[in-house]
Amino acid sequence: MSNKLQFFKLVNKGNVWSFILLFLRHPLNVIPMFLATYQTVKISDKYYGYLHHKNNAANAFRHALWNFLIAKKCSKWRRNTRKAIKFAEKITDWHEEFSPNTPLEKEMDLHNNHIGRKMFIISEELPLDLLLERLKEKTEESKKIYRVEDLKKYNNDLVYIEDIDLDAI
Repeated sequence: MSNKLQFFKLVNKGNVWSFILLFLRHPLNVIPMFLATYQTVKISDKYYGYLHHKNNAANAFRHALWNFLIAKKCSKWRRNTRKAIKFAEKITDWHEEFSPNTPLEKEMDLHNNHIGRKMFIISEELPLDLLLERLKEKTEESKKIYRVEDLKKYNNDLVYIEDIDLDAI
């Protein structure tokens, strides 16, 4: 499906308007959210190349990092950690709601997003290099899931659906 067709489908569903409304309600979060997104993709590309666009452990890394960085950057701009975490949840939940994923893929992404926000709550002041080190360790220890019900077993772990050899990267 072409990008133009996908865009028009999103507009027709009202997704673009809900996105605009979200930012009208939270204007101070627009710039930090985009900066966090850009930084997340650059870091994920550096460590995993294109692999982080699949449903694997590299994708789990990206989702957790994205949520951590959104919360961190919004927290600095807003000087309100609780609101920053809530915004990170809203924007990434919105993203998952309108992404063309299967139910298992959606729940996996939501779970990994939550892990990133939990890491932020625990380690808000952690420098980026140490965060990346911890996140890479969590990625190497991530758990494969087969069903949505499997998520209940892994409350503090990153999860993935498709196998990749992280050592080969």
